[in-house]
Amino acid sequence: PSGGSSNNAVCGGAAACGGGVHDGSPGVGFLDPNASASRHARALWDCEEGGFGGGQRGGRSGVAPFLGRVGMQAGGEAELVDRENAHGVGLLQEPFGKGKGERGAFPSLPEHGNHQGEPAILDPWGKGTFPEGCPDDPFGIVAEEISPFADSIKQVLATDHPILEEAAKHFFAQRQGKQFRPTIVMLMAKACSTKSAESLHEGDTYSKQAMLGQITEMIHVASLIHDDVLDEADTRRGGEAVHKLYSNKVAVIAGDYLLARASVVLAQLHDNEVTEIMSTALESLVQGEIMQIRTASDDLLDMVTYLRKSYHKTASLICDACKSCAILGGHAHDSEIARAAEAYGFHLGLAYQIIDDVLDFTVASDVLGKPAMADVSLGLSTAPVLYAAQSNPELVPLIKRKFKNPGDIDAALRIVLESDGVDKAKALALFHAEEAARAASRLPEGEASKGLTSLLHIVLSRNS
Repeated sequence: PSGGSSNNAVCGGAAACGGGVHDGSPGVGFLDPNASASRHARALWDCEEGGFGGGQRGGRSGVAPFLGRVGMQAGGEAELVDRENAHGVGLLQEPFGKGKGERGAFPSLPEHGNHQGEPAILDPWGKGTFPEGCPDDPFGIVAEEISPFADSIKQVLATDHPILEEAAKHFFAQRQGKQFRPTIVMLMAKACSTKSAESLHEGDTYSKQAMLGQITEMIHVASLIHDDVLDEADTRRGGEAVHKLYSNKVAVIAGDYLLARASVVLAQLHDNEVTEIMSTALESLVQGEIMQIRTASDDLLDMVTYLRKSYHKTASLICDACKSCAILGGHAHDSEIARAAEAYGFHLGLAYQIIDDVLDFTVASDVLGKPAMADVSLGLSTAPVLYAAQSNPELVPLIKRKFKNPGDIDAALRIVLESDGVDKAKALALFHAEEAARAASRLPEGEASKGLTSLLHIVLSRNS
C-alpha cells in the first residue's frame, strides 16, 4: 500500500487499498501469516477512543467507517465524489449508461439485451435441473482449494488484542457461510487458465488467485459487519450480528481491521492493475451505501437506480474479483477472456441480489438467517416492490415515504404478494443469469467454466 502512517491511514482509509497500513514492518498476509500485526491492531484499537470516520462518540459512533472519499457540499451534507460509477481507473468497463434508459457495457434490463429469441441455457423453475453437461456440485470442483481459506484468514487476522481478534474472526470461526465468492474466484481461476490441470499449480499464478479469493471474502465479511451496524440488524447467518455480541465500536473497528489486512495481502500480489481494480470495488461498496442512504424521491421508483445500487453493494465485488482473477491469470484487461470474466461477475452479482430481494418476501426469517422483510423495514424498495408498483399505484406513496407510517410494511407485503412483482423480479434475475451464462460460454470450455454455469442455477433456485 502507498502513503499514510499513523492511525488515520487505517481508520479513515482502511477500505481504500491505496491507503493501507505502514509501520515499517514486513507485509503481513498469506505469504507471512506469523509476522506481527500488533501495531496495525493498536492503530485501529486506538481509534475507538478518539472516534473514527468522523462519527460522534456514543450511540451509532462511526457507523460509516469506510466512507473515505467523501466531499462536503455547500449545504454541509456528505456526498460521495462521483468518479463515473467508481470506474475511472480505465481498467473496467462502464456497466451503466450515462443517462436514464441508456445501456452501458452490460445490459441491465431485458430490453437492453441482445439475445431475445435465442434458446435459454437455464431453466431453474421449469425442469429444475442443471444445464446439460454442467456439474451438479460446482463447489466440489474447488473444494480442496477452498478448504484452508478460513484457517489462512484467521492466521492473517491474529493480533494481541483478544476482543478485536475474536470479533474480526467471528464469521470465519463460527459461521463461514457458503464461501460463495471464493468459490467463484477459484472456478474463474481454473476457467481462465491456459495450463493443463496437471501443471495448474506450477509457478505462483494459481496461489495468487487463491489469495485473491481470500481477499474477496475478507472484504465481503467486513462489509457485512459494517452493514449490520448501519442497518441496526440483530442477526446474520443465523446468529447474532457482531455488533450485538460486542458493541458498535468494536464491530466497526473489526470491519476496518479486516479491510486493512485485506489491503496488505492485496499489495503482496504485486500487480498494480489488480490493486486498482480491487480498490475500485471497495469504492463501489461505499457508493452503494451512500445511494441507499440518500436516494432522491423520484429515483426511489426507478428500476435502473435500484440496479445501480445493487451493483455497487453486491455485484461490484464479484465483478471486479472475476476480472482481477483473469488478469492474474495472464490475460490483458481488455482481452476477450477478461471482459467475459467481468461480464460474468456483473450479471451473476445482480442475479444473486435480485433473488435475495425476492426471498425477503417469500421465505421465513429462520430460513434466511436474517429478518424477513428487512429491506422494506429499512425503507428500501427492491425489484418485487418496484414491479408491483407498476400495476398497483397505491404502493407509490408508501415507497416515497419509505414505508414509515404504521401499517405500511404489512400493506407492502400484501400488495407485492397479490401482484406479479415477485414473478417479474424472478424474470429479471433469470435475464441476468442468462447473460452470465453466455459470458461463461466465452471462456475456454472445461469443467470449471461449466461449473460457473451451474452456480447460476444454484443462485436462481436457492431458498436461503
